[in-house]
Amino acid sequence: MGYLLALVRYFLYYMGRIIFCRLLPKELSYRITRLMADAHYFLARPTRRALISNLRVVWGKEKNEREIRRMAHRTFRRFAGYAVDFFYSPQINRDNIDDWVIIKGLHYVDRALSQGKGVVTLSAHLGNWELGGITMALKGYKMNVLALGHGKRRATDIFRKQREAKGVKVIPLGVATRRCFQALKDNELLATLGDRDVKGKGMRVEFFGKEAIVPKGPATFSLETGAIIVPSFIFKKGEKYELSFERPILPKPTGNKEKDLLHLTKKCLKVIEKYIKGHPEEWFLFHRMWREG
Repeated sequence: MGYLLALVRYFLYYMGRIIFCRLLPKELSYRITRLMADAHYFLARPTRRALISNLRVVWGKEKNEREIRRMAHRTFRRFAGYAVDFFYSPQINRDNIDDWVIIKGLHYVDRALSQGKGVVTLSAHLGNWELGGITMALKGYKMNVLALGHGKRRATDIFRKQREAKGVKVIPLGVATRRCFQALKDNELLATLGDRDVKGKGMRVEFFGKEAIVPKGPATFSLETGAIIVPSFIFKKGEKYELSFERPILPKPTGNKEKDLLHLTKKCLKVIEKYIKGHPEEWFLFHRMWREG
């Protein structure tokens, strides 16, 4: 993303340490990160272009260029705000989680777990997905999350410790497969993001009407284990967050592995598309999703 994004990241990491010590009021933290987000939007040209390019595909002719650029600017600000909330997560615990998050559709997860094959929770780089995992862990669910490193080991450790302190089991992408299957075998939750292929091993499929490369993971884990996929998204509404679980997506293997994988992935993307359209300023994908032209 360039040196400017790296600068913002390090700023947030060190700011997080200050927040841990409670030296800054939360509202002041929001104001500072908003100023940083504005500077990042105007100065980080490649990152801004990538986001705007993605939004053009999502909205096509429904939005003009000015509207899309305004949307992109607000996305930078929303991302900074959610980063602040993540750093304040040490204040969240089992006793006060209901003051932070309202959960809807939890019965979908419970019914899926009753099958004894684990649950693949499906989300995207949308909303505050970090808080979603923390919430479920604090609610007593055995939560596993696939996690990408943050470039520097020190930064990765900060995020890992934040998650693990709340009971979230972190599975690094480099050693993911075996541990993911084991988590499902143990009838636990496995959180996955279905919009961006990080490892370059994804599959080509139509996404918002244009070919893209997306992760195979959610569909693969479901088809291989029989685990039900439950879409899950979390957004801020007023002073609280709302964590919503969607109707489950069932694996229906036919014996044709490639066809089954494609069919199930398309079903997953259909749900993700709906939520991105509903929350366009909270899709934090700062890499180009589609090729130009």
